[in-house]
Amino acid sequence: MTPEDYLMQVKDISMSIKCLEGELQDAEKEHDTEYAEDRCEKLRARIRKRKELLSRIDEEIHSLPDNRLSALLGEYYIRGRSWEEVGETIGIKDSKWVRTRLHEKALKLFAAHYPKYFL
Repeated sequence: MTPEDYLMQVKDISMSIKCLEGELQDAEKEHDTEYAEDRCEKLRARIRKRKELLSRIDEEIHSLPDNRLSALLGEYYIRGRSWEEVGETIGIKDSKWVRTRLHEKALKLFAAHYPKYFL
């Protein structure tokens, strides 16, 4: 797994949480049965697990020693902002430079800071 693949999980996790929350709402509407209660507990556990992973990735991004690169990763992966918006946030007008050069530098910093994920 590359650092980019690892961070892209955030978008998939957010989508998965929304889906699971919808399933949970449907399950909660079922009549009080042992099956429905068991299903709700399993769904809550899955949601909790995904939120914990999302929180961990958020913490990892924001603990990087370079604030500008941390902001770049946070804006793009956590907030889902475009490269133009990321550039505005970090004060750089050239979004292509942000997307290519700075993003690459941020990913390398992330990989160096968390080598256990990228053996």
